[in-house]
Amino acid sequence: MGSPTAALSTRRPSRSSRMCYGIARRTLLVQVRKSVSYQGDRSVDDRLTAIGRRINTLAQLQRLRPRRGLRVSRITLGRVNVETIRTAESAHRPLSDGAILYLHGGGFFLGGFDTHSHVVVALARRTQLPVVHVEYRQHPDVTVDESIADCLRAYRWLLDQGADPAKTVIAGDSAGGFLAFATVLAAQAQGIGAPAGVIGVSPLLELDGERRSGHPNFSADRMGIGLALPMIVECVGPKNSDGDALSPVNGVLDTFPPSLIIAAESEALCCDAERMHEVLTGLGRTSTLKVWPGQLHAFPAFLPFLPESREARDCMVEFIQDCLGTSRRSAPGTAETDTGSGAA
Repeated sequence: MGSPTAALSTRRPSRSSRMCYGIARRTLLVQVRKSVSYQGDRSVDDRLTAIGRRINTLAQLQRLRPRRGLRVSRITLGRVNVETIRTAESAHRPLSDGAILYLHGGGFFLGGFDTHSHVVVALARRTQLPVVHVEYRQHPDVTVDESIADCLRAYRWLLDQGADPAKTVIAGDSAGGFLAFATVLAAQAQGIGAPAGVIGVSPLLELDGERRSGHPNFSADRMGIGLALPMIVECVGPKNSDGDALSPVNGVLDTFPPSLIIAAESEALCCDAERMHEVLTGLGRTSTLKVWPGQLHAFPAFLPFLPESREARDCMVEFIQDCLGTSRRSAPGTAETDTGSGAA
């Protein structure tokens, strides 16, 4: 399946994004290929755990960045850590006025408050809404199904604090995009009010990867996502449940809330984005797919300084405002849009 023509931009990628794209091809892709072909005595489990710990430790450097004008609070729900970021303007507004639940990416084995601090801070400042950031449990402590349960627990907690589902948006990137869609489906299955909208940035939406392996982007992805995913999913995937049933694209989507899906044109997970958009619009649901050429996987979170990343964040903010009924303008973007709408 190719991207809908209307979803693709014909504009030339920025110079900085072309530079990042080239660097990824010469470094990340090479390292992923080496990792996939590794024949040593260290298990995939051990290697993922080591990589996750190394990157999470490095990400602690983000704590050195000042957070002027922000109020941050943390609580623990069992073993799930939840951080709420508010600006001075939103500090005293009730959650019923609007809130964002953000689920970080990282392949279900890395990531947390430190790796995605810049993402949630940007959303808090741009929307003037409280952003609830969830540090759900990951490999090696739990498998994907338990990560979903953690995110659902955080969503329940947010509603218990007074948030209105009709004024709440759930967002996530990469594996966090998977969890955003999966959390909504789990909430609907349990009779919990669905949010006003869902955002997936380069979301993983199918665990088995059968369709992804036949997509042209499988080998074109400059970060090697398509090559690495089978190895990762085998390690972090559910052991006692059906992975296909957990995949959001296979869920009961006929009452799914409006969604915004952002992807890079040549990334492997563009296949997941296209398929979810097709399924949702085929069911008459409202789905907006935006695809940027010449970008890397999860570029708005991974490379926040790019002009394309800023434009993608504009689209996210506008979508959130649309969902909450506070939109004042149309967000610009280098990616054109393919939107399907149906009766709610």
